[in-house]
Amino acid sequence: MSRTVFYKWHTCFREGTTSINDKEGTGRKKKVTPTLVANALENDKLLTVKPLETKFDVSYGTMQTILMRVSKWETLLVRNSFYL
Repeated sequence: MSRTVFYKWHTCFREGTTSINDKEGTGRKKKVTPTLVANALENDKLLTVKPLETKFDVSYGTMQTILMRVSKWETLLVRNSFYL
């Protein structure tokens, strides 16, 4: 544990926090999951990264990461090589 993290926790507990769990609703909510992307690809096998990026409102890099998890990336990479 870094010194910064230690002092952050120390301050929280000194101020009366008794829980070590995150507060409900903290962090960024996931809008898209690999399962949602896989379902979209099953419905339309001709989708490329750009339309998926637009459909799910995420960055190109985020969509690439998700597609790698879905294991469909190799096929899409070949299709998108025309756009690179």
